[in-house]
Amino acid sequence: MLFITMYKYKYYEALFYVISIGLHYQGLKIMKIISLKLGVLLLLIVCSCKNENKSINSVSVIDIGSSVNNWKVANLSSFADRIQYVPLENADNMLLRNIVDADFSKRLILLADNNKCLLYDPQGNFISKIGNQGRGPGEYLLITDFGIGSGITPNIYVSSFNDIYEYNINGSFIKKYSNSLLINDTVAVSSWKIFSDSLFFGHIPNNTGENSAKAIIFDKYGKVVHAYKNYDLFTRDFKNSTSTYENFAHINYFKDTLFYKNIFNDTIWILNNQSRLVGRYTFNFGNYKFPTSERAKIQNWKLTMSNYMFVSEVFQTENYLFINCDFKSYFPAKRLTPKIIMGMSAEYNTTNALGIYNKTTKELFFCEPTSTDNPMFTSGIYNDIDAGPRFFPKVQVNDSTMVMFVSAKELKDHVESDDFKNNTPKYSERKKELKEIADNLGEFDNPILMFVTFKY
Repeated sequence: MLFITMYKYKYYEALFYVISIGLHYQGLKIMKIISLKLGVLLLLIVCSCKNENKSINSVSVIDIGSSVNNWKVANLSSFADRIQYVPLENADNMLLRNIVDADFSKRLILLADNNKCLLYDPQGNFISKIGNQGRGPGEYLLITDFGIGSGITPNIYVSSFNDIYEYNINGSFIKKYSNSLLINDTVAVSSWKIFSDSLFFGHIPNNTGENSAKAIIFDKYGKVVHAYKNYDLFTRDFKNSTSTYENFAHINYFKDTLFYKNIFNDTIWILNNQSRLVGRYTFNFGNYKFPTSERAKIQNWKLTMSNYMFVSEVFQTENYLFINCDFKSYFPAKRLTPKIIMGMSAEYNTTNALGIYNKTTKELFFCEPTSTDNPMFTSGIYNDIDAGPRFFPKVQVNDSTMVMFVSAKELKDHVESDDFKNNTPKYSERKKELKEIADNLGEFDNPILMFVTFKY
């Protein structure tokens, strides 16, 4: 689109005025002045648009490889002013064992574990259970994805394996769209986001190594509207193998623009107004990049993954990208006491570090982790506002707000830990308020939503 901002236009007008006065004193005719003025104006408009298009289409390179040892202590007060903790109502014994994902509208919060999908208002009050798990009409076997539609009274969409189920906001079943995620009867969409009232954007896992598409836009009946070519091709040792890693892709919105990244691709793509996927950011992993040759070895590649690094999710504000980077064996912080899980010793609370990339300066650093037995104090941005859990975003709520999920037990344990008790935050009264929230929770209550609103 051709446009010039007002301050640019005023600058150009002043420039034209100086040029025209100078030419007048050289004895040129008025028509020549007007002609030249229009010509210069057109040239400046074209140049302005070229520069704008160059800015829009440019791909920023984020150097992970050279930043792996660039650890810094990042305090939440440097990025945000507001934290809101929202306990979820334990209505009718509707308990979420853990939250696998969430979707938000201005009036609704949609949450799910793998077995149930629950709807809440922004204050955490229970609204309805969306459908039921089972084998009967309108019942799903296992929740694989879900989303809130558009409109004042939107419908809710839940996928279970290859099928999409549609419900209204009171949880009543509307319709099942059988095999709508099974494209051309061969390739299944593994994750998706609602793209418009009737369309979805979905990720195609490359389980064979030879899938022709990496993503598609499709309707709820499974009709493909647009397919995006996959250039990341390779030959697998076993053609019919599957992998949960191949299934994973991060699809989210920022400033009404859809962003898409799958875990094995170095590029974050945006969907432009012409429904084209355009590269916006790309990651340079250097020697930490997982090689395609290992990806093809389905029998043992999971064992070698610990030698490489992966970016799974990227969230953003006006000024920053917040990058979820799995350091695998390079993560420097371990538990003080190994934890026994299913008979095996777990040395890490997590191997994920939060990278913070400044969009203006192009600088990247990682939030320095802590060796502790407290999973709420291991990784993410230090909470110097109320001494609560370190913040590691899980879902982008809107252009300035993100959310993290905290189990009731984890929050209670954190408040009882020395990490909380010995911490002197900027706002002592907020620390007291957080302790009151934790004290009023039962160990097996629903999780708490930790919303952080970032500064502009």
